[in-house]
Amino acid sequence: LKEPGRFLDAHVGGAIGGGKEGWTAAEIANARKIMTAFEAVIKPGLAFTGGQAKASFNLNSKRHYNQQVVSSCTYNLGFHKFVCHTQTHKLGIVTEYLNVLRVTTNPDFERAFSFDYNAAVFRNPKNSQDPLAPLINIYGYYAFGNTAVVAAINNGNDFLDVSDENIASNVMLVENRPGKGYGFVLGNNFEKATGGSYIYRHRYLTHTDIPFLIPVSRKQFLQDLLEFYEREKSYLLAENPGGKAEIEEANEKKKTYAQTLLNNNDPKWLAEPATVAKENKTFTTYDNISKRNKESTWGQFYFTEFYTGNEGLNLYRVNPEYVKKYPATSARPSVIKIMYRFRANDDFGNNVNKDVINKLDINGLGKLLL
Repeated sequence: LKEPGRFLDAHVGGAIGGGKEGWTAAEIANARKIMTAFEAVIKPGLAFTGGQAKASFNLNSKRHYNQQVVSSCTYNLGFHKFVCHTQTHKLGIVTEYLNVLRVTTNPDFERAFSFDYNAAVFRNPKNSQDPLAPLINIYGYYAFGNTAVVAAINNGNDFLDVSDENIASNVMLVENRPGKGYGFVLGNNFEKATGGSYIYRHRYLTHTDIPFLIPVSRKQFLQDLLEFYEREKSYLLAENPGGKAEIEEANEKKKTYAQTLLNNNDPKWLAEPATVAKENKTFTTYDNISKRNKESTWGQFYFTEFYTGNEGLNLYRVNPEYVKKYPATSARPSVIKIMYRFRANDDFGNNVNKDVINKLDINGLGKLLL
């Protein structure tokens, strides 16, 4: 643990990892420049002991912020622990890293609704044969059960310690409490982390003059849901021509629920944020036998009402005004995600957290935004 740390430019002269589908040569060159810039900010602060930091560059799959195609790449810095060889008593390096720093341009988040229909009818424009074409709006929603997570993404004021590498709807917050150490926070409960539990430190850098994520209103959700029902009807009829009568009946019922909510509520109610139940966010109603017996279960999203309790999932989308002002391209990111993973009981990982991660040049990384 006291042995001076080392740094290895593993990516220099080598190929960039990840899938290159949809990437042009110019975009790949831009991605390399961004990741090199990340390293230029991080490398001067690599004053640590006990291991070797090995860098790599990686391209991510193309994604969308609403209807805009987004290029994303990740600067990966794995921290490999030093060990003493039991027979030679010479310094060795663990091949696999447990601790890793990742800096990602234009990150994605867990989508609220899974895309179970792999069909062109749900792309924009409709029936596009381009596999990178954006999906209809409802598949661009994100779901968060904790408003602190959204605030951390929009404001980027500090690290958010959580239980997962991806910010998901069911992610648990993590705290380091005096005398107790790291533990997971779920409601009012604090569960001490086991020795092998991974802690994930997240920090997001965005332009703070305008929020990156905004709530989906009830009106927006219902309108997007009706669009989905129309596309789904076309898809189901094409796939199941023998079920035409049942499909049309079920589809009409679903549309009636949504249209009635749109027609019978005032603008103030419709402007409220859309919240759905955690346990049944895809609205297939299979968990409700009595309702299932009354309604046809053709298709998805059998939606009848918004959740109004205290433990729902709030729906968000990327702010159209944000990406209009700060478009996400391969040349420069409009959002930067910093993530550090380490184990609660690992001295080496904790030391890197203290000596490197807590001292990262956040302002320097922030300057790399558009």
